[in-house]
Amino acid sequence: MNKQQGFTLVELMVAMVIGSVIILGAGQLFLTTFQTFKKVDELSRKQESLIFIAQKVTSEIRQIDPDKPIKIRYTLECRVDDQSRCNCTVYDTNYGGKESEEPMVSFFKDLPPDDVANSCIEDADQFIQDTEVNGVAGRLYLVSLPLERNGGNIEFHVVVRQSIIDSISGNIGEKEENEGS
Repeated sequence: MNKQQGFTLVELMVAMVIGSVIILGAGQLFLTTFQTFKKVDELSRKQESLIFIAQKVTSEIRQIDPDKPIKIRYTLECRVDDQSRCNCTVYDTNYGGKESEEPMVSFFKDLPPDDVANSCIEDADQFIQDTEVNGVAGRLYLVSLPLERNGGNIEFHVVVRQSIIDSISGNIGEKEENEGS
């Protein structure tokens, strides 16, 4: 009887198919891991920007004297860059005039590619808004940052610390009565 030595063609083809499936699976796993890493990196950059801006802006607003004219020193500008992405920058205007604004942090506003030109500068002037509480302005502010998907805002309220102290001690009512007299 003849004994077979080696593999048949069918066995080799089955082994090649199994090997190809394993290699394709490993490649897909690598690609998915790489894409996940890019998304996590993008998200962490947005979080860093949010934390930095929130810390700077909230500390500034909390220390405002509510009885003096208020000038918020931070501005947000968004513009389309040469790669058709919406690049937003927060500026510190405390260093004198529009010509010498100091950029603090930049980030990309996440917009659909077909809507970048229309939605990039939208709501940039609403970065920090004074919110009236019981008809009184200058005590509560709404800060909006366009860091969400599709250009959505992350919004948070910041209250002036002195106004809280005044309301607890009863000074707000006295100040408003004195101003009315």
